[in-house]
Amino acid sequence: MPEITYPDVLISYAEADNRDGGVAQFYLQLSQELQVQLGRPPGIVFQNAPRKALPAEELERATLLVAILTPSYLSSPGCRREIEAFLDKEIRHGRSDLIIPVHYVDTAFSTDPLLIRALTSHPLADWRNLRFESISKPTVRKELARIARDIRDRLLAPRARVIAPADRSWRIETLALKNFRCFEALKLDFREPSTLEGDWTCLAGINGAGKSSIVQAIGIGLLGGRARELGGGLLARMRRVGTAAEQSADITLRLADAYTGDEWETSVQIDEKGRLLSLPSSVSEELAAVAYGATRNLSNEPDARSRDESHEVQRMIGVFKPLAQLATAEALVSGWRKNPALRTLFSGLISEVFGRELAVSDTSEAVRFLVGEKDLVDALDLPDGFRSSAAWLADLCATWCETRPEQARSASHAEIDAIVLIDEIDLHLHPSLQRALVPRLRRALPKVQWIVTTHSPLVLANFDAGEIIALDRDEVGNVRQIDRQILSFTSNEIYDYLMKTQPTGAAMDEELKGMDTGSAAERGRIAELMQSDPDTNAAAARQRVEEFREILETVKRRA
Repeated sequence: MPEITYPDVLISYAEADNRDGGVAQFYLQLSQELQVQLGRPPGIVFQNAPRKALPAEELERATLLVAILTPSYLSSPGCRREIEAFLDKEIRHGRSDLIIPVHYVDTAFSTDPLLIRALTSHPLADWRNLRFESISKPTVRKELARIARDIRDRLLAPRARVIAPADRSWRIETLALKNFRCFEALKLDFREPSTLEGDWTCLAGINGAGKSSIVQAIGIGLLGGRARELGGGLLARMRRVGTAAEQSADITLRLADAYTGDEWETSVQIDEKGRLLSLPSSVSEELAAVAYGATRNLSNEPDARSRDESHEVQRMIGVFKPLAQLATAEALVSGWRKNPALRTLFSGLISEVFGRELAVSDTSEAVRFLVGEKDLVDALDLPDGFRSSAAWLADLCATWCETRPEQARSASHAEIDAIVLIDEIDLHLHPSLQRALVPRLRRALPKVQWIVTTHSPLVLANFDAGEIIALDRDEVGNVRQIDRQILSFTSNEIYDYLMKTQPTGAAMDEELKGMDTGSAAERGRIAELMQSDPDTNAAAARQRVEEFREILETVKRRA
């Protein structure tokens, strides 16, 4: 894998403080000294006048921040945003050494919350007197060497570099639950080998087996401390009923980065009042992670109920609040106007997944679709199966453009790198689409890790045995071991082997119960039902029963 390159250091300063060229001189001398210390040219971001606001992705890519602290710095909104971005990054990465503050001019920061926060755990380099000295003086050069050595040590220390989210490709490896919803204890491994392309896990099981609970647990684990935005009442309901008051509901996720092999374990504990006993970093801030519940849809009006929640929570709210909206048609059009790549991305994905059955029309004034190459309809008038699928596909594309704007510019759906959780992936889909959906998604979105649930045998038939987790509360560990491939199974065989369900309706069972006590006419009607099949219509079944009756009468007379 090619080496990932990104800036070592960002020099953050107020433009007014460099009118005499002093800050620029500090940068040049620091750069030269750092090259000596590192043995290579350092990657330093330093903007000459006029300074411009750096985009969020540029701030995220830099490893360390050198902040030149002055009164002008504190009064500059742009400078404050830069130091706030690195303070936030430290929280997300569990670090406390990403900021090197340089006290450049006497500054009354003792009452400034931002500076108090920045300086509490960061050693201060005092440059207030040295800035008046010649750069060639030994005392100045020694202090520059000390700062450069500090930067070098932070860059070269184990795990010193904070790789930007755009360079991460996190994958969920394991999940462990304790006292969560219906599970007293559960351990799942998502790394089982598969003969099929892609990274897929399908949770199967009867209603009440815990499929949706697992999706919710993963969502909370990814949200980490942000899960408190879901509310104490909802989180309290995540604890298993009957759990002792002193015991918490525990969720532990382990993830690995496909690029670096780095591992990330996060654990969330919920007490009886729905409080988080710790506030772990939100893994969802490090990746494009989305979750879709079993009631997903496009709407014609914005949902005001979730507007105060963070973007990370909004992307997963559907698995916790069934009535939460997923996307609005207007928001989709608005996104297209702001980001043309979103339209191209979504249109291409719809074409790849649905083929001739559904296409995005070529208009920027409204969201319209061509159904079956015949009917042009508004998004809200799509058939339910198309509408619910288009809703989550649109949301996934919008999330990718929002979280990875640089990569999204290619408008290639094959580049979308995300974790996607979907409850009831077959929702509202015709059997023909249930049969084809998963293979099409494998091809269209090869870099996505999928964790989905389903009751559909047509969907299950598209999974390798290693990709299926068959939940069964009667089995040890709550999981039934699948000892054979089912890729060639018919739907009836999947119903029988995997789902332990008869492939025929219970109504026929009720009819057969009355066979012995019913009248002759009733027995004749049931006989006709039993003779009906896809190749035999009602008239032919009736004729066949009559032929059998005549044969029986003939046998009786001869006897």
